Amino acid sequence: MKVVIIGAGLAGLTFGSLAAKKGHKVVIYDKNSVPGGVCALLEYNGYKFEQGPLLIGDMLEGEPIYELLKELGISLETMRADRDISFPDYKLIRPEEYKGKYWRRDYLKTIFPEDSKGLDKYYKFYDNVMHLRYLSTLNPSLINKLRLAFTFLKIKKYSKMNADELTKYFFSNEKLRIVYTGILADFCADPKEVIGLTTVFTNFETAFDTRIPLYKGKKKYYPGFCYVKGGVQKIPEALADYITSHNGKIIYNTIVDKVLINDQKAYGIKLENGEEVYGDLVIGCGSGKNFFKYMVGHEHLTQDYIKVLDEYVNMEGVFMLHLGVDYNPFDYLRSSLIYCYGMYDLEKATEKLRNGIYHEGDDGYLIFVPSAHAEEFAPKGHHAVTIYTVAPDKLKDGNWEDKKEEYAKKLISLAEEQLPNLSKHIKEMKIMTPVEYRHLTHMSRSSFGGNVPIWNMKTPAHFTPVENLIFLGQQSENGGGMAAVMMGAKDAFNKINK
Repeated sequence: MKVVIIGAGLAGLTFGSLAAKKGHKVVIYDKNSVPGGVCALLEYNGYKFEQGPLLIGDMLEGEPIYELLKELGISLETMRADRDISFPDYKLIRPEEYKGKYWRRDYLKTIFPEDSKGLDKYYKFYDNVMHLRYLSTLNPSLINKLRLAFTFLKIKKYSKMNADELTKYFFSNEKLRIVYTGILADFCADPKEVIGLTTVFTNFETAFDTRIPLYKGKKKYYPGFCYVKGGVQKIPEALADYITSHNGKIIYNTIVDKVLINDQKAYGIKLENGEEVYGDLVIGCGSGKNFFKYMVGHEHLTQDYIKVLDEYVNMEGVFMLHLGVDYNPFDYLRSSLIYCYGMYDLEKATEKLRNGIYHEGDDGYLIFVPSAHAEEFAPKGHHAVTIYTVAPDKLKDGNWEDKKEEYAKKLISLAEEQLPNLSKHIKEMKIMTPVEYRHLTHMSRSSFGGNVPIWNMKTPAHFTPVENLIFLGQQSENGGGMAAVMMGAKDAFNKINK
């Protein structure tokens, strides 16, 4: 079977690798010059940068991405990592002396004594969810199914709450609630839209302290987080190498114009230069709205599929500063990643984003130091530093090109609260706005992380109304993310393979 894939991002590369492993002929077309999409490196005047704070879940031994790569014979070196959080009134920074896996709970009790009982109740709920998650990874024997059912009964009453209702149930103080919902700002999500269980799955305690053991006895119990040594681009590079070593081809700097369809069956693609490429299976990746409107055509879709395309909600864009600096950020930072929140009203912040109002960093930003896990990203004695914040794809007032210098200066001044005198140590600066990310991802609308994880929101199904046409990528998964994208591609391949 010949598989023609549009896009050399993680979804296309994962599907292509699995197809190549089974002996299928694979050819991938991508508009960029290297594989990976937003996981590719940005190189600028002697520095290298990752496109975002890539603290990765599901990548350690025994976890989904690790096992998927292992299946392909790919082994990448990782380093376990954690992150810190800064709020306007206090910071949640890992203590020098290890104080157990619930040190955040105990510390928060000192700040919010009125919610001490609520914190105890929340962490009992957290433990039950973690146990439920662990049981779901075991073999589905009868006894394990009974354990799953019994554990679910303990959290059943919470399962119908959204994140806003859940955190209000446990905590009276809004400043405490944002500890567990703040990460939703990355998804451009209102806590009222998101299932309450998300508060646990975006707040694993292991994300805040690498000293928390992941194992109970010899069994992996908790998920962990890590960086890929040498940069996350090593994942798409390894997948691309696997494909080409198994007689596949990846053709770069090439834009696909159309999917060729006859009698409701996809039979190939048409390139921008007019060349037609034929195949037995066509895989489309990227922007669902663009792909189906311009490359497929709504006339080939069902009304139900079109309805999903019209109604699913994309995340917004990002404003990102990549800085080459001549001093050591770790003179001031404990971790290579710190989230800095400037607000407590996430609902209002989300509303502003969706209406084209950029907060200029006042609502929050983060600082990421990729050279901490890839020394080669910066000259000796220097570091690569990224300051990142979510931002509207299009501004309500003005445009990104005219505003970006002003916004960069403002973001640097805010970051100096964490990195004193940062502006005096900047040697190189590359500003990336949603406009640049539209171009990088070949989308008319930037949606950096995929789709907003709205509860029960339908996303474009992998198996489209067009026979032999599969849709993959961050916009086929509710919530996006590396693991969801790669495992979604694997799931689609397995169904076809059967």
